[in-house]
Amino acid sequence: MKQIVIYGVGHMAEFIYYSFQYDSGYEVVAFCVDEAYLEASETSHFGLPVLGFSDVLKQFPPDSCLMHIAVGRNNAREIIFKKVLEAGYGFANYISSKASVWPDLVTGRNVFIDQASVLQPYATIGDNCMLIGARIGHHCRIGNNALLSGTSLAGNVTIGDNSFLGINSGVKESVQIGSHNIIGGNCFITKNTEKGSLIYQAKTSQKLVVSKNIIMFNNTHKCGSE
Repeated sequence: MKQIVIYGVGHMAEFIYYSFQYDSGYEVVAFCVDEAYLEASETSHFGLPVLGFSDVLKQFPPDSCLMHIAVGRNNAREIIFKKVLEAGYGFANYISSKASVWPDLVTGRNVFIDQASVLQPYATIGDNCMLIGARIGHHCRIGNNALLSGTSLAGNVTIGDNSFLGINSGVKESVQIGSHNIIGGNCFITKNTEKGSLIYQAKTSQKLVVSKNIIMFNNTHKCGSE
């Protein structure tokens, strides 16, 4: 069984650790954090050591294990990816056994695809990408360092490097999303976007109420009666 080190200790890292530990052919042997955060981190996580990168190099060198970067922010994940790559490490990919994928799927390095994702044929995923609850149409191409969370892409969509697409967002067929885009939740993109675009919906007003005063149904209503 191949061994891997998880880079990160946050909630995303815990989710990715769980996925690797219980649904892969890899054994997680340690967690890694930047030296600047080492003092504030626990010395162990899930019974495994938490080490700075320099100590990981000594105790788990590149010829003995792989690395998976479990950091949600695209720019931070890109910086770490380059550092780990320059140190000589290979990367472990995770594609959930519960995800819907086809044999022709093309992926780069350090790719994470969770159990709720659905990918149609002719899809290509670049390096250092995270797909969480994503629905990817046929002939879609996703660049490097992208994160898609709860989004849906129609066929032949291109996602530029370092872009983020939020929950319930969608992209029309054959549309190209530029690099370094942020597409907010519930946005539906129907035309190409430029590099560095920020697209979001206006905030919905909120009002504080006492929930027990809200009448959902009258006394005679029955579920499924309409």
